[in-house]
Amino acid sequence: MSESQFYCKEHFSHSKEAFCREEGLYKLYVEQRLFYRPLCPHNCRRAVWHNYKAPGRYLITINKNPLIAPFSTVCGELRNVANEPYCHLSASGVIIDRLIRDINLIEPFEVENHVVMPDHVHILWRVKDWLPKDFGYYVGLLKSRCTKIWREEYQQEESLFMPKFNDKISFDDVMTERFNRYISDNPRRRLTVMLHPELFNRARQVRILDRVMDVFGNFQLLKHPIIAPAVVSSRYSPEQKRAVESLIEEAIRTQGVLVSPFISAAEKALMKRAIDEGASIIRIVADGIGPKYKPAGLEFDLCSQGRCLHIGEHRLSAHVEKKGRAEFLALNRLAHWIASHPAERMLLLGSR
Repeated sequence: MSESQFYCKEHFSHSKEAFCREEGLYKLYVEQRLFYRPLCPHNCRRAVWHNYKAPGRYLITINKNPLIAPFSTVCGELRNVANEPYCHLSASGVIIDRLIRDINLIEPFEVENHVVMPDHVHILWRVKDWLPKDFGYYVGLLKSRCTKIWREEYQQEESLFMPKFNDKISFDDVMTERFNRYISDNPRRRLTVMLHPELFNRARQVRILDRVMDVFGNFQLLKHPIIAPAVVSSRYSPEQKRAVESLIEEAIRTQGVLVSPFISAAEKALMKRAIDEGASIIRIVADGIGPKYKPAGLEFDLCSQGRCLHIGEHRLSAHVEKKGRAEFLALNRLAHWIASHPAERMLLLGSR
Protein backbone atom coordinates (compact mmCIF):
# COMPACT_ATOMS: atom_id res chain seq x y z
CA MET A 1 0.00 0.00 0.00
CA SER A 2 1.41 3.38 -0.98
CA GLU A 3 1.53 6.35 1.38
CA SER A 4 -1.00 8.19 -0.76
CA GLN A 5 -3.38 5.23 -0.53
CA PHE A 6 -2.95 4.96 3.22
CA TYR A 7 -3.46 8.65 3.94
CA CYS A 8 -6.65 8.65 1.94
CA LYS A 9 -8.69 11.84 2.51
CA GLU A 10 -11.89 9.79 2.59
CA HIS A 11 -10.73 8.13 5.79
CA PHE A 12 -9.62 11.29 7.57
CA SER A 13 -11.01 14.78 7.16
CA HIS A 14 -12.90 16.95 4.74
CA SER A 15 -10.50 19.88 5.09
CA LYS A 16 -6.86 20.11 4.05
CA GLU A 17 -5.83 21.57 7.41
CA ALA A 18 -7.50 18.79 9.39
CA PHE A 19 -6.07 16.17 7.01
CA CYS A 20 -2.52 17.43 7.65
CA ARG A 21 -3.18 17.55 11.39
CA GLU A 22 -4.43 13.95 11.44
CA GLU A 23 -1.56 12.80 9.24
CA GLY A 24 0.79 14.22 11.87
CA LEU A 25 -1.22 12.51 14.61
CA TYR A 26 -0.86 9.16 12.88
CA LYS A 27 2.90 9.56 12.46
CA LEU A 28 3.16 10.40 16.16
CA TYR A 29 1.07 7.32 16.93
CA VAL A 30 3.42 5.05 14.97
CA GLU A 31 6.58 6.57 16.41
CA GLN A 32 5.53 6.62 20.07
CA ARG A 33 2.91 3.81 20.11
CA LEU A 34 0.31 6.03 21.76
CA PHE A 35 -2.40 3.51 22.44
CA TYR A 36 -3.90 1.89 25.52
CA ARG A 37 -2.07 -1.26 26.59
CA PRO A 38 -4.35 -3.46 28.70
CA LEU A 39 -3.04 -6.03 31.14
CA CYS A 40 -4.88 -8.70 29.16
CA PRO A 41 -4.99 -8.59 25.33
CA HIS A 42 -8.28 -7.69 23.71
CA ASN A 43 -9.36 -6.74 20.21
CA CYS A 44 -11.58 -3.76 20.92
CA ARG A 45 -9.12 -0.85 20.76
CA ARG A 46 -10.05 1.94 18.39
CA ALA A 47 -7.53 3.37 15.90
CA VAL A 48 -6.56 6.62 17.64
CA TRP A 49 -5.32 8.12 14.37
CA HIS A 50 -8.59 7.47 12.47
CA ASN A 51 -11.57 9.82 12.23
CA TYR A 52 -14.57 7.61 13.01
CA LYS A 53 -17.00 10.28 11.77
CA ALA A 54 -15.60 10.07 8.24
CA PRO A 55 -17.03 8.06 5.33
CA GLY A 56 -15.53 4.61 4.96
CA ARG A 57 -16.04 0.87 5.27
CA TYR A 58 -15.60 -1.28 8.36
CA LEU A 59 -15.59 -4.98 9.11
CA ILE A 60 -17.37 -5.11 12.47
CA THR A 61 -17.20 -8.12 14.78
CA ILE A 62 -19.54 -8.35 17.79
CA ASN A 63 -19.15 -11.30 20.17
CA LYS A 64 -21.95 -13.22 21.88
CA ASN A 65 -22.51 -13.10 25.62
CA PRO A 66 -21.37 -16.55 26.89
CA LEU A 67 -24.58 -16.81 28.95
CA ILE A 68 -26.72 -16.66 25.79
CA ALA A 69 -27.52 -19.70 23.62
CA PRO A 70 -25.84 -19.73 20.17
CA PHE A 71 -27.10 -17.21 17.63
CA SER A 72 -27.10 -19.92 14.94
CA THR A 73 -26.06 -23.45 13.99
CA VAL A 74 -23.67 -24.12 11.10
CA CYS A 75 -25.28 -26.54 8.64
CA GLY A 76 -24.65 -27.85 5.14
CA GLU A 77 -21.91 -29.86 3.48
CA LEU A 78 -18.36 -28.95 2.49
CA ARG A 79 -18.37 -30.42 -1.02
CA ASN A 80 -21.96 -30.17 -2.14
CA VAL A 81 -22.86 -27.05 -4.15
CA ALA A 82 -26.55 -27.87 -3.63
CA ASN A 83 -26.13 -27.69 0.15
CA GLU A 84 -23.25 -25.31 0.83
CA PRO A 85 -22.41 -24.37 4.45
CA TYR A 86 -24.78 -21.82 5.96
CA CYS A 87 -25.98 -20.60 9.35
CA HIS A 88 -29.44 -21.68 10.55
CA LEU A 89 -30.56 -18.87 12.86
CA SER A 90 -31.87 -19.32 16.39
CA ALA A 91 -34.49 -17.00 17.91
CA SER A 92 -31.85 -14.46 18.94
CA GLY A 93 -30.13 -14.80 15.57
CA VAL A 94 -33.36 -13.95 13.74
CA ILE A 95 -33.66 -10.70 15.70
CA ILE A 96 -30.03 -9.76 15.05
CA ASP A 97 -30.26 -10.60 11.34
CA ARG A 98 -33.45 -8.53 10.92
CA LEU A 99 -32.03 -5.44 12.62
CA ILE A 100 -28.77 -5.66 10.64
CA ARG A 101 -30.78 -5.68 7.41
CA ASP A 102 -32.77 -2.67 8.66
CA ILE A 103 -29.52 -0.65 8.76
CA ASN A 104 -29.91 -0.27 4.98
CA LEU A 105 -33.01 1.85 5.62
CA ILE A 106 -30.99 4.42 7.58
CA GLU A 107 -28.94 7.10 5.83
CA PRO A 108 -25.98 7.27 5.39
CA PHE A 109 -25.46 3.56 6.10
CA GLU A 110 -25.30 0.46 3.93
CA VAL A 111 -24.65 -3.15 4.93
CA GLU A 112 -22.72 -4.73 2.07
CA ASN A 113 -22.47 -8.18 3.67
CA HIS A 114 -23.03 -9.84 7.04
CA VAL A 115 -23.19 -13.22 8.74
CA VAL A 116 -24.64 -14.30 12.10
CA MET A 117 -22.33 -17.05 13.38
CA PRO A 118 -23.05 -19.16 16.49
CA ASP A 119 -20.86 -17.04 18.78
CA HIS A 120 -20.27 -13.78 16.89
CA VAL A 121 -21.57 -11.47 14.18
CA HIS A 122 -19.64 -10.01 11.22
CA ILE A 123 -20.91 -6.91 9.38
CA LEU A 124 -19.34 -5.17 6.38
CA TRP A 125 -20.70 -1.73 7.19
CA ARG A 126 -20.38 1.21 4.80
CA VAL A 127 -20.63 4.82 5.97
CA LYS A 128 -21.49 6.93 2.90
CA ASP A 129 -21.35 10.40 4.42
CA TRP A 130 -20.02 12.30 7.43
CA LEU A 131 -21.56 11.34 10.79
CA PRO A 132 -22.58 13.71 13.60
CA LYS A 133 -21.18 11.21 16.14
CA ASP A 134 -18.41 8.61 16.12
CA PHE A 135 -19.22 5.40 14.26
CA GLY A 136 -19.00 3.38 17.48
CA TYR A 137 -22.08 5.18 18.79
CA TYR A 138 -24.19 3.64 16.01
CA VAL A 139 -22.75 0.16 16.56
CA GLY A 140 -23.75 0.57 20.21
CA LEU A 141 -27.28 1.52 19.15
CA LEU A 142 -27.54 -1.65 17.06
CA LYS A 143 -26.40 -3.80 19.99
CA SER A 144 -28.75 -2.17 22.49
CA ARG A 145 -31.70 -2.36 20.07
CA CYS A 146 -31.12 -6.11 19.51
CA THR A 147 -30.96 -6.76 23.25
CA LYS A 148 -34.06 -4.62 23.92
CA ILE A 149 -36.19 -6.58 21.44
CA TRP A 150 -34.73 -9.88 22.70
CA ARG A 151 -35.73 -9.02 26.27
CA GLU A 152 -39.20 -7.83 25.27
CA GLU A 153 -40.08 -10.80 23.06
CA TYR A 154 -38.58 -13.60 25.15
CA GLN A 155 -38.65 -12.20 28.72
CA GLN A 156 -34.89 -12.42 29.09
CA GLU A 157 -32.60 -10.40 31.35
CA GLU A 158 -29.13 -10.98 29.91
CA SER A 159 -27.59 -8.83 27.19
CA LEU A 160 -27.10 -10.61 23.86
CA PHE A 161 -23.56 -9.38 23.41
CA MET A 162 -20.24 -8.97 25.12
CA PRO A 163 -19.22 -5.35 25.82
CA LYS A 164 -17.54 -3.37 23.01
CA PHE A 165 -16.77 -4.57 19.47
CA ASN A 166 -13.90 -5.01 17.03
CA ASP A 167 -13.48 -2.88 13.91
CA LYS A 168 -11.23 -3.39 10.90
CA ILE A 169 -10.91 -0.38 8.59
CA SER A 170 -10.91 -0.80 4.82
CA PHE A 171 -8.46 1.52 3.08
CA ASP A 172 -9.14 0.48 -0.52
CA ASP A 173 -11.31 -1.71 -2.75
CA VAL A 174 -8.90 -4.65 -2.49
CA MET A 175 -9.26 -4.75 1.29
CA THR A 176 -13.04 -4.35 1.01
CA GLU A 177 -13.17 -7.38 -1.27
CA ARG A 178 -11.07 -9.34 1.23
CA PHE A 179 -13.52 -8.42 3.99
CA ASN A 180 -16.44 -9.47 1.79
CA ARG A 181 -14.93 -12.88 1.00
CA TYR A 182 -13.98 -13.41 4.64
CA ILE A 183 -17.58 -12.88 5.78
CA SER A 184 -19.07 -15.10 3.06
CA ASP A 185 -16.58 -17.87 3.82
CA ASN A 186 -17.17 -17.90 7.60
CA PRO A 187 -19.68 -20.80 7.68
CA ARG A 188 -17.45 -22.99 5.49
CA ARG A 189 -14.40 -22.34 7.64
CA ARG A 190 -16.31 -23.10 10.85
CA LEU A 191 -17.71 -26.33 9.37
CA THR A 192 -14.21 -27.36 8.27
CA VAL A 193 -12.89 -26.94 11.82
CA MET A 194 -15.86 -28.90 13.22
CA LEU A 195 -15.60 -31.83 10.79
CA HIS A 196 -11.83 -31.99 10.29
CA PRO A 197 -9.91 -30.86 13.38
CA GLU A 198 -6.96 -32.97 12.24
CA LEU A 199 -6.26 -30.45 9.47
CA PHE A 200 -5.00 -27.95 12.00
CA ASN A 201 -2.38 -29.95 13.91
CA ARG A 202 -0.37 -31.78 11.28
CA ALA A 203 1.84 -30.94 8.30
CA ARG A 204 0.03 -30.49 5.00
CA GLN A 205 0.79 -29.01 1.59
CA VAL A 206 -0.39 -25.79 -0.02
CA ARG A 207 0.18 -24.43 -3.54
CA ILE A 208 1.10 -20.75 -3.72
CA LEU A 209 1.19 -19.77 -7.39
CA ASP A 210 3.35 -22.58 -8.85
CA ARG A 211 5.20 -23.41 -5.64
CA VAL A 212 4.17 -26.37 -3.49
CA MET A 213 5.04 -25.70 0.15
CA ASP A 214 4.46 -27.51 3.41
CA VAL A 215 2.38 -25.95 6.18
CA PHE A 216 1.80 -26.83 9.82
CA GLY A 217 -0.94 -25.21 11.87
CA ASN A 218 -4.01 -23.22 10.93
CA PHE A 219 -3.73 -22.87 7.14
CA GLN A 220 -6.89 -20.71 7.15
CA LEU A 221 -4.76 -17.84 8.46
CA LEU A 222 -3.74 -17.47 4.80
CA LYS A 223 -7.31 -16.29 4.17
CA HIS A 224 -7.44 -13.76 7.00
CA PRO A 225 -8.50 -10.30 5.73
CA ILE A 226 -5.79 -8.47 7.72
CA ILE A 227 -2.27 -9.81 7.02
CA ALA A 228 0.77 -7.54 7.42
CA PRO A 229 4.38 -8.29 6.45
CA ALA A 230 6.51 -8.00 9.60
CA VAL A 231 9.69 -7.50 7.60
CA VAL A 232 12.21 -5.00 8.97
CA SER A 233 14.70 -3.62 6.44
CA SER A 234 17.25 -0.81 6.54
CA ARG A 235 16.73 -0.37 2.79
CA TYR A 236 13.18 0.95 3.11
CA SER A 237 12.62 4.52 2.03
CA PRO A 238 10.89 6.71 4.67
CA GLU A 239 7.62 6.29 2.77
CA GLN A 240 7.99 2.49 2.55
CA LYS A 241 8.91 2.26 6.23
CA ARG A 242 5.87 4.33 7.22
CA ALA A 243 3.54 2.24 5.04
CA VAL A 244 4.82 -1.08 6.47
CA GLU A 245 4.59 0.25 10.02
CA SER A 246 1.01 1.33 9.44
CA LEU A 247 0.04 -2.15 8.20
CA ILE A 248 1.73 -3.81 11.19
CA GLU A 249 0.05 -1.50 13.70
CA GLU A 250 -3.38 -2.09 12.18
CA ALA A 251 -2.86 -5.88 12.16
CA ILE A 252 -1.89 -5.92 15.83
CA ARG A 253 -4.71 -3.53 16.82
CA THR A 254 -7.34 -5.72 15.15
CA GLN A 255 -5.76 -9.03 16.20
CA GLY A 256 -4.96 -9.82 12.60
CA VAL A 257 -1.95 -11.73 11.28
CA LEU A 258 1.77 -10.93 10.94
CA VAL A 259 3.74 -12.90 8.34
CA SER A 260 7.55 -13.04 8.36
CA PRO A 261 10.55 -15.33 8.74
CA PHE A 262 10.97 -13.55 12.11
CA ILE A 263 14.77 -13.75 11.90
CA SER A 264 16.08 -10.36 13.02
CA ALA A 265 15.81 -9.14 16.61
CA ALA A 266 13.37 -6.42 15.53
CA GLU A 267 11.13 -8.97 13.76
CA LYS A 268 11.21 -11.27 16.80
CA ALA A 269 10.17 -8.35 19.00
CA LEU A 270 7.23 -7.66 16.68
CA MET A 271 6.23 -11.32 16.84
CA LYS A 272 6.31 -11.33 20.65
CA ARG A 273 4.26 -8.16 20.82
CA ALA A 274 1.71 -9.52 18.34
CA ILE A 275 1.31 -12.75 20.33
CA ASP A 276 1.05 -10.86 23.63
CA GLU A 277 -1.68 -8.63 22.22
CA GLY A 278 -3.76 -11.46 20.78
CA ALA A 279 -2.75 -11.38 17.09
CA SER A 280 -1.76 -14.46 15.05
CA ILE A 281 1.44 -15.24 13.16
CA ILE A 282 2.52 -16.95 9.96
CA ARG A 283 6.18 -17.94 10.25
CA ILE A 284 8.05 -18.63 7.01
CA VAL A 285 10.47 -21.37 8.05
CA ALA A 286 13.88 -20.55 6.59
CA ASP A 287 15.18 -24.14 6.76
CA GLY A 288 12.05 -25.67 5.27
CA ILE A 289 9.75 -28.27 6.81
CA GLY A 290 11.35 -31.70 7.10
CA PRO A 291 10.11 -35.14 8.16
CA LYS A 292 8.12 -35.23 11.42
CA TYR A 293 8.29 -31.45 11.66
CA LYS A 294 6.55 -29.73 14.56
CA PRO A 295 6.91 -26.17 15.87
CA ALA A 296 8.54 -25.88 19.26
CA GLY A 297 7.18 -24.58 22.56
CA LEU A 298 4.78 -21.66 22.48
CA GLU A 299 4.29 -21.76 18.71
CA PHE A 300 3.10 -25.37 18.89
CA ASP A 301 0.50 -24.30 21.46
CA LEU A 302 -0.50 -21.37 19.23
CA CYS A 303 -0.98 -23.77 16.31
CA SER A 304 -3.38 -25.84 18.42
CA GLN A 305 -5.24 -22.62 19.27
CA GLY A 306 -5.52 -21.67 15.59
CA ARG A 307 -3.23 -18.63 15.99
CA CYS A 308 -0.11 -19.87 14.21
CA LEU A 309 0.93 -21.29 10.85
CA HIS A 310 4.40 -22.44 9.80
CA ILE A 311 5.08 -22.51 6.08
CA GLY A 312 8.23 -23.58 4.24
CA GLU A 313 9.75 -25.49 1.35
CA HIS A 314 9.38 -29.26 1.53
CA ARG A 315 12.55 -30.85 2.95
CA LEU A 316 13.12 -34.60 2.46
CA SER A 317 15.85 -35.05 5.06
CA ALA A 318 16.87 -33.64 8.43
CA HIS A 319 19.93 -32.04 6.84
CA VAL A 320 19.79 -28.23 6.84
CA GLU A 321 21.70 -26.26 4.21
CA LYS A 322 23.30 -22.94 5.07
CA LYS A 323 21.36 -19.93 3.82
CA GLY A 324 22.82 -16.77 2.32
CA ARG A 325 21.55 -13.23 1.87
CA ALA A 326 19.77 -14.07 -1.40
CA GLU A 327 17.75 -16.83 0.28
CA PHE A 328 16.73 -14.60 3.19
CA LEU A 329 15.63 -11.83 0.81
CA ALA A 330 13.52 -14.40 -1.04
CA LEU A 331 11.79 -15.26 2.25
CA ASN A 332 11.04 -11.57 2.82
CA ARG A 333 9.58 -11.27 -0.68
CA LEU A 334 7.35 -14.27 0.02
CA ALA A 335 6.12 -12.58 3.21
CA HIS A 336 5.17 -9.45 1.25
CA TRP A 337 3.47 -11.60 -1.42
CA ILE A 338 1.35 -13.54 1.10
CA ALA A 339 0.29 -10.29 2.76
CA SER A 340 -0.74 -8.58 -0.46
CA HIS A 341 -2.33 -11.26 -2.66
CA PRO A 342 -5.83 -12.76 -2.67
CA ALA A 343 -6.18 -16.03 -0.77
CA GLU A 344 -7.89 -17.81 -3.67
CA ARG A 345 -4.49 -18.10 -5.34
CA MET A 346 -3.47 -20.42 -2.50
CA LEU A 347 -4.77 -23.99 -2.70
CA LEU A 348 -4.64 -26.65 0.03
CA LEU A 349 -3.45 -29.91 -1.54
CA GLY A 350 -3.75 -32.32 1.42
CA SER A 351 -1.33 -34.38 3.50
CA ARG A 352 2.25 -34.59 2.34
